[in-house]
Amino acid sequence: MIYNFFFKMINNEVEKSEADYGNLINRYLFLLFFIFLFYSIFIIAFFGDMIISIFLSVITFFWLFLMAIKGKTERFGKMLKISIISIFVLLTIIVSFFHIYTYKNAGVEYFYFCLLFAVPFFLNYKTDSFSIYFIAFIISINFIVCLYFDFDLLSKSKFLKKNDFRTLRLWNILFSIASFVMDIVFITQKDALIKGLIHEKEIKDSRIKDLVKTNAELMKHQMLINNLSEDNIQEILNLAENNSPVFFEKFQIFFPHFIPEILKISSNLIHSELFFCALMKLDFDTKRIAQCTNNSIRAVESKKYRIRKKLNISSEININSFLIKI
Repeated sequence: MIYNFFFKMINNEVEKSEADYGNLINRYLFLLFFIFLFYSIFIIAFFGDMIISIFLSVITFFWLFLMAIKGKTERFGKMLKISIISIFVLLTIIVSFFHIYTYKNAGVEYFYFCLLFAVPFFLNYKTDSFSIYFIAFIISINFIVCLYFDFDLLSKSKFLKKNDFRTLRLWNILFSIASFVMDIVFITQKDALIKGLIHEKEIKDSRIKDLVKTNAELMKHQMLINNLSEDNIQEILNLAENNSPVFFEKFQIFFPHFIPEILKISSNLIHSELFFCALMKLDFDTKRIAQCTNNSIRAVESKKYRIRKKLNISSEININSFLIKI
C-alpha cells in the first residue's frame, strides 16, 4: 500500500484527474519530506546532534502539513505567492545557519544553488519577475555574507570533529545534486502541464467558435423554415437590438409556434422571461441581451439561470442551442 502511494505520488505519467498544479506541488513536497527526513536521521545517527535533528524533523513534517491543506491553490490564491516567498527566505536563513553551524566546512553552501533552481517551479518569470529578483537578492546576500564574514557570536556545532567534515561535505554534495535533479524534473513537468492546459484551452475555444457558428446556422435554418426572407430576418434583428416595443409581437408572427411550445415545457414562465427566450432564440449572447435590454450582465445571467431552471435545461447544454431547436 505504501509502495502504491509512493509510486502514485512520483509517477511522471499521472492520471488526468491528478494532472494539475496543486498535485504537482504535493508530489514535490512529498519528495522534500523524504529528503529532510533522511537528512535528520543522518545527523542523529552519525553525529549525535539531537537538537539539530529535532529541528530538521520539525521542518520535515512541515512539508506534510502543506500537503494536507486541501485546495490551497484555490482557497489561498492571494496569499500563496507571499507564502512561497516567505518559505524561500526562511530556507535561505536555515541554509545560512547550517553554513555557520558547521564552521563553513561542510558544503552547506551548495544548497543556495538548489534554492535558486527551485524558484522557476513555483514562480513564473513573466508575471512574478519582482518576486524572483527579490528571492535571488536574498539568497545572493546570504551567500556572500556567510562566505566572507565570520560570525563568532553564533554557536557552532560541538558534535563535529575534524574528520567528520569530509564525510558531511560529500553527503551535502549528494543531497544538493539530488535536489537539483528533482528541481529540473518538476520544472519540466510544470512546463508540460502549462502547455497541456494551453492546448486544452485552445481546443475549448475552437469548440465554442464551432458552437456559435452552428447556432447561427440553426437560427437561419429555422427562419427559412418559417418562410422568412432576408429582409424579415434583418427586420426582427433590428427590432431586438433597438429594444423596440413592437419586437415581441413581430417575433410571435414570425415564430408562431415558439411561445406555445415553450409554455408546454413550463407554463409558469412570465412575460419578461419569454422575451428573453425570444432573444436567445435569435442567438443573442449574454452581453448582447444586456445591451439591447439596458440590463447589467449579472441581471441577464440571473434571468437566464431562472429560465434554465424552469425549463429544466442541464448546465451542460447551451441554452441558446436548446431554444433555437424549438
